[in-house]
Amino acid sequence: MVGLLAKVGIKPIEVTRIKWTGAPPGWVVVLIFLGVIAGAVAIYLIERGIASRRYRMGLAVLRTLVLAIALIILFEPIKSTQRHEVRQGITLLLLDNSQSMRFKDNYDTTTEHSKKMLKGLETALNMGNDEVKESPRYKLVLKAISKYRILQRLLRENRLRVYTFGSGKPRLIAEAEERNGKLKFLVTEEEKSEKQGIPAQLSAFLTATEPETRLLDAISSVLREMRGQKVAGIVLVSDGQNTSREVSLEEVTGAARRRNIPIYTVGIGAILRPKDIEIVALDAREVVLKGDQVAFSAKIKSQGYDGETVDLMLDFAGEKIQKSIKLRGKGVVQTETLMFRPQKAGDFRVTMSIPIKPDEQFKDNNSMTKRIRVVEDKIKVLYIEGYPRWEYRYLKNALIRDPTLKVWCILQEATDKFRQETSPGLDPLLQIPQDKDELLRNYHVIVFGDVNPNHLKYGLTNEQMKWIKEFVEKGGGFVMIAGEYYAPHKYVNTPIEELLPIIPESFLGGIMIQHAETANRTFHVRLTQTGRESLVMRLLEDPDKNAELWEDRNKREEDSLPGLFWFCPVRKAKPIAEVWAVHPTERDSRGKRKPIIATCRYGKGTVIFVGLDETWRWRFGVGDLFFWRFWSQVIRYAAAQALLGKEKRYSLHTDRETYHVGKAVTVTAYILDEHYEPSREPKQVATIQSPDGKKKEVVLKLDPKNPGNYVATFKPKRLGVYSVWLGGTEVQPEEAPTRAQFRVVIPSLEKRHPEINEELLKKLATATGGLYIPLHEIEKLPRQIKAIQESIPTD
Repeated sequence: MVGLLAKVGIKPIEVTRIKWTGAPPGWVVVLIFLGVIAGAVAIYLIERGIASRRYRMGLAVLRTLVLAIALIILFEPIKSTQRHEVRQGITLLLLDNSQSMRFKDNYDTTTEHSKKMLKGLETALNMGNDEVKESPRYKLVLKAISKYRILQRLLRENRLRVYTFGSGKPRLIAEAEERNGKLKFLVTEEEKSEKQGIPAQLSAFLTATEPETRLLDAISSVLREMRGQKVAGIVLVSDGQNTSREVSLEEVTGAARRRNIPIYTVGIGAILRPKDIEIVALDAREVVLKGDQVAFSAKIKSQGYDGETVDLMLDFAGEKIQKSIKLRGKGVVQTETLMFRPQKAGDFRVTMSIPIKPDEQFKDNNSMTKRIRVVEDKIKVLYIEGYPRWEYRYLKNALIRDPTLKVWCILQEATDKFRQETSPGLDPLLQIPQDKDELLRNYHVIVFGDVNPNHLKYGLTNEQMKWIKEFVEKGGGFVMIAGEYYAPHKYVNTPIEELLPIIPESFLGGIMIQHAETANRTFHVRLTQTGRESLVMRLLEDPDKNAELWEDRNKREEDSLPGLFWFCPVRKAKPIAEVWAVHPTERDSRGKRKPIIATCRYGKGTVIFVGLDETWRWRFGVGDLFFWRFWSQVIRYAAAQALLGKEKRYSLHTDRETYHVGKAVTVTAYILDEHYEPSREPKQVATIQSPDGKKKEVVLKLDPKNPGNYVATFKPKRLGVYSVWLGGTEVQPEEAPTRAQFRVVIPSLEKRHPEINEELLKKLATATGGLYIPLHEIEKLPRQIKAIQESIPTD
């Protein structure tokens, strides 16, 4: 084994050993040799009177040698020569690549700790006070690593592997196979094409784009990856925030201690939680009617300004209104609403904003903009009902009274002499439309009450149901109000069922009636989180009061809607459904609360299911206040796509309005050809404009199973507001047939505790025999890690 401590660079060392392939276990060998010796001694004693002592001694030695040689032959000795290679140990460098590393720390010089950190960074990095405060954490890390040649100095003692980490498995971005060797960056083919020949460097990988900081998971992962290898130490550069869910601090430090691997932590960030005001979302209908009172709701989250009063401003194409609001602070999301009545038709940009405070951490999240279309058209509604139930009587009257609607009603159980009701000045319908073009051309929304599909005079053929399905696919709205006799269970296995956001039960009417008659106490629906956020379900401006109005959790009648006796039990919601309200106690086969109010997109259109027929009870004591507010919002929501007028052939939307950096955005378009049939072109082109104004074309591919539907995915890399529109980069967004917006933000997990977690970093170092070093002292780091070696058999 001579030479196993030789330095790297010499030739492999040959080590020769004798292997006993036929030998029994060691303890058996010892017993055998003891037996041989004992036998030789015994014979020696027996021959004492026969021969001389010298003769007997010679025979004993000879017998022992013969037996030993025989045993050696039986043990099958083999000469084995093995080559060994001496290699240095490995230093692992883990760099925090989460979005909290984008934070700019406003060091509070009133505390000694912050004053020391700020002064240390100014001196160590040769930067001014303001320059340090305006630099994101990851930029300071890059500058410190570069200035003090940390990578090169770590390579002097051991091999090196460099990782970035965030939400998933740590990514190996660079490695050097030998001490003092060249550090090779590991670039993917996609990255090579983006760089176009530019040499890879650390700044290309450390971009602070990961949505989480799974710090402990990252250390645990590299420890498992390096199992069986000699690790000189782990260097962790981070702000110390940790969202790990798989392992604990004790598990990580215990695993490192058992392998004698010290962890050296380098901390960056201020200890004080930064202040911030953020407009998280802006909710408003995409299409509104001229003269309508429109609600614009901003979701606001604040930190560090608890109880302070600020101005919330609405800018509608230059017209401004504002109100003073009190911030809740502590990271709580509050909803504030401003009402505005647009008086002009057209496309408008609407912005809600709060003035930026000088000491805010993030100065680019105090406003949000949304595109709104104001139309002069009236919403054309076809309302078909089975019989004159109370729900029909009150809803029909409210619809007809609304001057922004044109309404045609058909009551199936009306007599021949009864004039079907309409909005003033319209001719009544004598039958359900018998022509597909008439249906597609003349209405924006179709409302089905408890409609009997097999009615003798006003029944529906399967062909007519297919027309309604096509009507929705092309942008129309469809609303079903459940009833005790027919809707929705009589539409099982029909084209209408395909539209619905729920799966109906196959009940007979009698069972439904019995359910209604035996109900002996009222209930209040429960809003889902989506329902709480939906403008359709917003009957009061304050979200907490609105939830109480619906749910009556405090059991105070004056604060809630009148209770309901009946609801339509359905099997479950479809996966594509957005459920707004559920039953408080009834559950489906999966244990989920049964849906009562739900919606979904079908093709280009919108479908809403209301599993109640007693909303007329909400009129008690307040008239149409809540009853009509709800149904007015339902009708307008369902009509939105149909009201887009000339854009009726095109629609474009993203699967969400807000995303985290690096998360995929799904862009979906629904396109009709010149004959208003779903397009079958293999692809469409759209343009995405990033917050810095750069444009990029993306190709939307046809979904072969759904003609007219085109899908593409895109991963944003910058924070801010993005625009996307149909057409190439040569098309201006104002000229595009349809467009949408989305916003990229830092995830709430990263914002929840943006201050440095020195306590965790120090515990990691202390428990493993390492050292905690603030970033401004990183120059000391390479001297702390000792060179180690390991011997590895090569053949």
